[in-house]
Amino acid sequence: MVTTTQIKTKSEKITVSSEMMQSVLEELRLLRQEVLLLFPQEDLEDYAHPDRIRKSYQKATKEYPPASLLWK
Repeated sequence: MVTTTQIKTKSEKITVSSEMMQSVLEELRLLRQEVLLLFPQEDLEDYAHPDRIRKSYQKATKEYPPASLLWK
């Protein structure tokens, strides 16, 4: 049995198979990883207060989880 997922846009609802949705999301994850290769992450140790930055980020991700974590 094929399961479907409904996606709401501003103007309509779209129904796609769950397999299609998983394929699209996987492709987005791959593209995001490719972009990260072009823009390497900065080293927090170069900043004046790296521990404060880390704690603030952890607090923010708990209160406002990134969209990528919502789909897992």
